[in-house]
Amino acid sequence: MTDRSITSCDEYGSIYFVESSAMASLCAECAFHLYGYPACEHQFKNGRCTACGWDGSRSKYIAGIISRESS
Repeated sequence: MTDRSITSCDEYGSIYFVESSAMASLCAECAFHLYGYPACEHQFKNGRCTACGWDGSRSKYIAGIISRESS
């Protein structure tokens, strides 16, 4: 995928680029929805964000938060 350091998100298990998140164990997407850290401006290529490595998946918990925010 890339030579950047990757790790897995504790919330949903998918991989992300370590340097893209303000939190050590959450991807930027989860850190944004759970703790209000800055959101990534996702740009997808081949199924992953080129900025943070996120694959677009979400846990049921995060999906619920997003659903409540948009209602």
